[in-house]
Amino acid sequence: MSTTQGRHSTATDDSTDGAVDNGRTAEQVRAQLDAIEASGRAARFHFAQPRNLCWWVFVVFVGYGVLGAFTEFPTPLKVYGAAIGASITLLAIYGIVLWWFTRHIDRYSPVPGKLILTALVWGGFAATMGIAIWANTPLGSIYAKLFGQQFAADWSAALAAPFTEEISKGLGVVLLMYIAPKVIRTAFDGFVVGAFVGLGFQIVEDLLYALNVAASGFGVDPGQHAFLNAVVRMVTGLSGHIAYSAIFGAGVVYLLGRRPGEPRNLARGLGLIVLAMLMHGVWDSMSALFPSSSFPVSMAHIAIAVVVFLAIVIWVFHLVVSKERGYLRDILAPEAADGVLTEDELTAITGDRKQRRRFRTAQKGRAAKHREKWIIAAASDLADHIARDRGANTPAVQFARSEVLRLRNRNT
Repeated sequence: MSTTQGRHSTATDDSTDGAVDNGRTAEQVRAQLDAIEASGRAARFHFAQPRNLCWWVFVVFVGYGVLGAFTEFPTPLKVYGAAIGASITLLAIYGIVLWWFTRHIDRYSPVPGKLILTALVWGGFAATMGIAIWANTPLGSIYAKLFGQQFAADWSAALAAPFTEEISKGLGVVLLMYIAPKVIRTAFDGFVVGAFVGLGFQIVEDLLYALNVAASGFGVDPGQHAFLNAVVRMVTGLSGHIAYSAIFGAGVVYLLGRRPGEPRNLARGLGLIVLAMLMHGVWDSMSALFPSSSFPVSMAHIAIAVVVFLAIVIWVFHLVVSKERGYLRDILAPEAADGVLTEDELTAITGDRKQRRRFRTAQKGRAAKHREKWIIAAASDLADHIARDRGANTPAVQFARSEVLRLRNRNT
């Protein structure tokens, strides 16, 4: 207890030196330090950890998945690679767009890029090529032997993939929680990391489907078949593996708990994990649940499922992001008290989309809108420096603060 109090008092003295108006209170500074600790904002991530057993598990599974990819892909790519080049390019662009979108929503406590790349690698190689691809087929065979071929055709995917694929992706989130314990501190971190695990899984699985579809036509127009398959899977991708894994990842963090950032919540954790599996199972059993010989009716069923799934993801996003917004507000509240930020700016930075839009609409003229946009970006950089330097008034923090003030005084 005495150590914590000493840390707080030291940071209070340092953080008020050089502040604009010194309007911050001791309670605000304590809340700031607690928020930095709980959120893990600006925490460093180092991948190589040879003394960490979880790191070795990660490396072994990824290595096995890479070997599986070298076994699975070369021959089909050699035969159909030129024909399906357009679909591969499309999938690459799709991955980049989804990378940007998911990073865009991670505005409150950004996960380091190296950790995001690590999550992608797990999803693309370990979860897909190292675990799920070898587990789904045997389970399908077991269902066929126990319940018959027709049952297996209708239900084996829905009774296999939600378990094998979601658990294989979720295992990556669990490993990364203990490889990067200072970074993954909240359910929102699990949501973001899980989304990128799902993105890696989605891209590699889409490539596998493209190759299988190209081969299924016995070489007749493989490029068109693969391209159309890629388009269909892209349209439904955001409500697919990315959504399932994001929800599952948030559930994992709730289930295991991350103190002080996210106390354990067994009911919520299990609920989100089951929800992710249920969504996956419903998607894979659409043709059995809603049989129809009409193509338009089938497309309508798929469209409804996509809309419902996206609504569920948005609901989970709002569920898990509120705590991150609160932590960011605590980090920047002393700056608002000192006059570096206005209360409206603080609300826009830490608020939701509606609050940001309301703030932008209130600005008069294009110049004012652009100025406030850059002030908000500079304030995010300031929050990073404050967190990285543990609330101390270092030269880096002073410079970041001066940038916010410079932008405010520009053209005023």
